[in-house]
Amino acid sequence: MNKFLGSLIAKLARDEKGLTAVEYAVLGAVVVAAIVAVGTNFRTQLGAAFTTMFNSIPSS
Repeated sequence: MNKFLGSLIAKLARDEKGLTAVEYAVLGAVVVAAIVAVGTNFRTQLGAAFTTMFNSIPSS
């Protein structure tokens, strides 16, 4: 298994197409991580805004 992975990595390192694929994979992972980070923060802020809004409505 290690020999297979080693030869695959060596082959991809020599191949420009393989390098481009790795670059796109890394870029995609960074974009997904950013979306998850922003989404989590946004969800928290949105929840706090609704809580504040509902708490400010007087009950009758």
